[in-house]
Amino acid sequence: MDKSESHEKMAAEMKQRLKVDELEENIDELEDVVEDVFPVLIVCVLVCVVLTLVFLLRMYIRYNVECPSNNRMDGKAVLITGGTSGLGKATALELAKRNARVLITGREKSKVEAVARAIRKKTGNQHVNALVLDLANIRSIREFAKDFVKEEKALHVLINNAAYMGPKAATDDGLERGFGVNFLGHFYLTHLLTDKLRKNAPSRIINVVSGSYADGELDLEDLALNKNFNVHKSYARSKLAQVIFNQEYHRRHISGCVWSFGVHPGCVKTELLRSYPGLLGNILRVFARFMFKSPEEGCQTIVYCAVADGLRDFSGKVFSNCKVMKVKDSLVKNRELAKELFKVSAQLCGFEDELAQNAPAHEEKQKDDEEKKKE
Repeated sequence: MDKSESHEKMAAEMKQRLKVDELEENIDELEDVVEDVFPVLIVCVLVCVVLTLVFLLRMYIRYNVECPSNNRMDGKAVLITGGTSGLGKATALELAKRNARVLITGREKSKVEAVARAIRKKTGNQHVNALVLDLANIRSIREFAKDFVKEEKALHVLINNAAYMGPKAATDDGLERGFGVNFLGHFYLTHLLTDKLRKNAPSRIINVVSGSYADGELDLEDLALNKNFNVHKSYARSKLAQVIFNQEYHRRHISGCVWSFGVHPGCVKTELLRSYPGLLGNILRVFARFMFKSPEEGCQTIVYCAVADGLRDFSGKVFSNCKVMKVKDSLVKNRELAKELFKVSAQLCGFEDELAQNAPAHEEKQKDDEEKKKE
């Protein structure tokens, strides 16, 4: 081998060594970069996963169906409790657009009048009126119903919407406020207006309930909820009572062509959470702002049950997203519990004697209906 070939071989070996050394240096530099960037990459991935899950959860919670019925309500009268905000106000607006005579209630005269005035201006429907009603006061309900029956010519749809969710408090009659307002107040109002609804049959009652009814426990011996009170427990119990009442009312009055529907509107951004106490209340209020349905979205099933055709056979059912929702039979279809709830509620409202007089005929009608089904 001559010197030139030897020099070329040595040069090639040197270049190879340099390449290896350079590669090792690049690898070391890359490892350093990865060590510096890896935590940031992990954080970015986690953030993306969380945002994706929040987006999917929001889509699930806000899933909604628009009312498929275009029926108008010319000549129909609708009474809505709790109509100054949230679902009540949105429902009043939608039904006013369909030319219903809309009567909205609230505790503060000035506030309910302002809402009625705004709806009249927005829809051009001049038959939107404000009425004062305090569902936390039995006497107020009785006087309201007396005046309503006397002054109003008709009632075709009663929407029991008003609700309370908050710290433990009492009604004017000394009852636990959640039970008193959400259930008992509406129970008594419905009883007092039933004759009016019968005279305008076919008519409808819509009870705005909640999926939280499934968490409720109905202890008729502890209506003050002295045992382990908490906000959710109180609310769930009142909604369970409403769902039970919805079916019991159907059994008692379907023969008079008064149909009863429950509506679970889903999670809706309303003022219901305004009184929820503590840190959890603050978190729920913030969460509701961007995760829950708007009142306009949430009211669609209420409107559907108020205007749609072909719902007679679904009286007594609970609707969600304009379809019948399955309920927990073990809680809701206990007829003995329903009768006992009806009896205790009548006693609290002061018309148990009237209930006792009507009970035999009602029970006989139930027996006849059951025999016909068997045949």
